[in-house]
Amino acid sequence: MKASRTTSFLACTTLVLVYLVIIAGSVVRTTGSGMGCPDWPKCFGQWIPPTDESELPEGYEAHFLEGRKAKLDKYTSLIEALGMKKTAEAMRQDPSLLHSEPFDAQGTWIEYVNRLFGFLAGNTMLALAIASLWMWKGNKRIALLSGTALIAIVFQAWLGSVVVATNLLPWTITIHMVVAFFILALLLKIISYVKKGKSSELHMKSLLGFAIFLTLIQVVLGTQVRQEIDHLADALIQRSEWIAGLSNIFEIHRSFSILILLVNGFFLWKNKHAWKENGMKTIAMFLVLEVLVGIILAYLGMPAVAQTLHLVLATLLFGVQCAVLFGAKGIPKLK
Repeated sequence: MKASRTTSFLACTTLVLVYLVIIAGSVVRTTGSGMGCPDWPKCFGQWIPPTDESELPEGYEAHFLEGRKAKLDKYTSLIEALGMKKTAEAMRQDPSLLHSEPFDAQGTWIEYVNRLFGFLAGNTMLALAIASLWMWKGNKRIALLSGTALIAIVFQAWLGSVVVATNLLPWTITIHMVVAFFILALLLKIISYVKKGKSSELHMKSLLGFAIFLTLIQVVLGTQVRQEIDHLADALIQRSEWIAGLSNIFEIHRSFSILILLVNGFFLWKNKHAWKENGMKTIAMFLVLEVLVGIILAYLGMPAVAQTLHLVLATLLFGVQCAVLFGAKGIPKLK
């Protein structure tokens, strides 16, 4: 019983910390602070980053540039070994990957807070994996899932260093986000096994699984839109003109939300009997809020706070969908 309570506490704590990492990461992107620290895991070679330019190490630009070149060379060699020779060569020939950002104390500390949450999440995940071993006899799945989650978060940390080494190469950021969602799903599955509460009986559980898949696709599409926004911001185009400068990927992202509303709406309608369950109401609430924030972004000039809120709501929606799916029993079909 004690091991179960400890595992539950660590899983819930890690879940909260992973959410904080995602939220902090969204703030990092919105504020353009992704390269606030030119190295990893330290920041300007220090565990506590500088607050003023006078505190920077002498010759730091050349030093960290050499470090990034070495990391980039290792990474391109890796993906070349995996068969992606054209991608590796394109990266080697792209001078923007080694572009250095000027020091900005605010951006540095925003990025540092993001890393701090990641460090805390990694340590609680390690503690969770160790604690879950005491539950091996009772439920091996908890220990296996915890071990998988630990491997995933270690990979996520390594991928974070790649993101920095490649100067925020867009597709590495997308992979970074997908892995974060995978970790969330693993933690929610662990929590569902540990708590063993009363399960709701739901119609069409597979449809909810499909809805979760659509949410993940929508987030990936959103990262593509975000990449285009980054280019517009770098070109010093005014925020109010960003929507007009986006490609068809924005139209696809916006239209895809209709499919998400229809699938989730149909699932909720088929399970009217379960609306007393908090998870069902929360799915509906997050869907409505997500659409409203999307409308604000599209028609009110892309306010920065709405950009962060848009991703946060999508992440929360994904989490609640997973929690409902993992905690529910399917209603058997009548023969």
